[in-house]
Amino acid sequence: MAGRWRRRRRRQIQLERHPDQLPKRGLFTEPVRVTQLRALEPEDAGGHASTTEEPRVRVTFLIEIRDAEDRRCPDLAVDARVHAPDRTGDVQGATDMFGRVKVQVVGPAGTYSLEVLEVAAKALDYDPSAGPSEVSVEVSG
Repeated sequence: MAGRWRRRRRRQIQLERHPDQLPKRGLFTEPVRVTQLRALEPEDAGGHASTTEEPRVRVTFLIEIRDAEDRRCPDLAVDARVHAPDRTGDVQGATDMFGRVKVQVVGPAGTYSLEVLEVAAKALDYDPSAGPSEVSVEVSG
């Protein structure tokens, strides 16, 4: 009976690393890029002339990310800098299933702008020169 239970030899598996300089295949193809960057129609966000508060507006920016084969890129982190008349700040958002992220800012009338700083593309390269990286809109009160 002892002869029936022989140990099997396990084959050695050798994993080969994927060279970073070659284009990656699979879910996305590099480089990823911003394909659409625009300001949507501003909305009234409250504040009236009858109160001491000045009128406020809501400005929404739309950012769309796609890969080199023009496929949507969901679940990527996008870092941007927003300039509003009363403040400047950095924001971060994640793309939805359509590869889009919206950034909203509320403030007084004036010039609003958004600059895309980085797209964290899960080890894929982001090419800022392959698409728009800044947009601005003038909002009157």
